[in-house]
Amino acid sequence: MEIKVIDEGKPYVIALEGRLDTNTSPQLEEFAGGLYEKGVSDIAVDMAACDFVSSAGLRVIVAMQKRAATGGSLVFRNVVPEVMEVFQMTGFDKILTFE
Repeated sequence: MEIKVIDEGKPYVIALEGRLDTNTSPQLEEFAGGLYEKGVSDIAVDMAACDFVSSAGLRVIVAMQKRAATGGSLVFRNVVPEVMEVFQMTGFDKILTFE
């Protein structure tokens, strides 16, 4: 998976490319942690090129959502149908914000 910074404004926009799974979820966890440490509180995640999310990826997304709920925002954009189906099957579509 590759994480690309699209816009460092508000919200801070990143794009995920590839698979968010056991091997790559630590990369997103570290990246997001670094953003929060820098004071970034509003994040938009473009998932147009992310074609798979595993349970490990969902864990990182939940952690990001919990951080956002304490005074920021987290929005997911351009989620592909295969990933949206995972969000729906797990109930994440009820706790996450989508554009």
